[in-house]
Amino acid sequence: MNDPLAQYRKKPPGVEAEPPPPKGPDGYVAFDAKDRVERLKIRLANSQTRSPRYGDLLDITYDGPYGTNFVLIYSFMIVVLVEGKNLQGVISALEMGTADFIQEFDADRWQKPTDEKAPFIESIKVVMQDGGPSMSGNGKSGNEKAQGRSLH
Repeated sequence: MNDPLAQYRKKPPGVEAEPPPPKGPDGYVAFDAKDRVERLKIRLANSQTRSPRYGDLLDITYDGPYGTNFVLIYSFMIVVLVEGKNLQGVISALEMGTADFIQEFDADRWQKPTDEKAPFIESIKVVMQDGGPSMSGNGKSGNEKAQGRSLH
């Protein structure tokens, strides 16, 4: 009989514990879901990740039963455009607020999945609407002066 708690039990000195089981696949997965999620991690192929709160998600639009694209519309003027195939499970997880991350495929990191029925995200585009937060890395919006904020 296999003891599921064996890896956590104390071992006598000199006896090595078994390594923990692998945490997940090394290959590409389009998304993962958990029971309790407050933020959706949006992983782009260029290694940039955004993590907006589910509470800011206003709407999800998608192509019905086809599962080839969806759009996430956030309250702070960000629109996320996602294209791929077999995205029905991803969309369901987003609607329930259980998707932990969505991930764009990157051919430099992974081999293309062979399972034709698995969810596959070909592209993710994050579009900033006028008046939304800045995408630049310097943390300053266009309304701030180069030297710093004007308090007057």
